[in-house]
Amino acid sequence: MKINEDNQIRSWLESAAVWRFLSLLFQLPTSESCAELRRLAEELPPDQRERARELVSIPREAWETEFHRVLGPAGIPACESSYEENALAGRGPLLADIAGFYEAFAYRPSTAPAEVPDHVSVEFGFLAYLAVKIAFALYEDQTDEALVAREAYERFLKDHVGYWAERFRRTVERAASSLYSTGAHWLCALVIT
Repeated sequence: MKINEDNQIRSWLESAAVWRFLSLLFQLPTSESCAELRRLAEELPPDQRERARELVSIPREAWETEFHRVLGPAGIPACESSYEENALAGRGPLLADIAGFYEAFAYRPSTAPAEVPDHVSVEFGFLAYLAVKIAFALYEDQTDEALVAREAYERFLKDHVGYWAERFRRTVERAASSLYSTGAHWLCALVIT
């Protein structure tokens, strides 16, 4: 394997770890998710580890309280469809497009949160999943499969996560949550790059 291919594989695996981290960050914290977040924090790219370590150092009880305040039922909307500008068209076409992506790549998380398909944590989990698929295809020298997955990754990032990320960040900031503001800023940095 060439050094360039090895670097690409590593880069996609790091992207997968970042998206998985963010997916778990925006879910209701559990003992299991907190443990996985701590493990993932050590696998992130070096320039992102410290931020992740700070986030996972928050006690679970405090984090759970913050989750319910900011993202719980009475909190801010954490679904892409809540930021849809054409609300009169309904959520159907948007959810159908998202479901089409999930179905095309057999994305069926076994430990999915009890969330709708356009919830931030589910969408971030899908990007992590695609990044792993790309890395695996590159490792197996399956160029066509890697290209298909990469195109889907870029399109989903642009058309879905990128569509609402900045509005979500501003909404989270108004909720005055340093925990989730940090995560939302991180999200926007990923979407821009």
